[in-house]
Amino acid sequence: MLHGVHVILTVGNIVLLLILLYLFLQTYRTTRSKFALGLVIFISILLLETLMSCPIPISLLSKPENCPVEVFYTVASGFEFIALSILLYLVWE
Repeated sequence: MLHGVHVILTVGNIVLLLILLYLFLQTYRTTRSKFALGLVIFISILLLETLMSCPIPISLLSKPENCPVEVFYTVASGFEFIALSILLYLVWE
């Protein structure tokens, strides 16, 4: 059950990061601002980190075991999802 929640949150984080990356790339293309470029780099690194911690490929490469720290990973993914949702809302405004 917890593994499924973690997968859903991580996939949601990837989607939000891709949307933010698209928006920041559009901003950079029109303004050529260093700040926008910094945001593109920041979101790219965060996206790479999220992709590397995604439980889907990890599950395909190894046996899913009942890991005691999975609760913390799931909670961290939940906080990341909330933070990215707030950032997306602020950028969209």
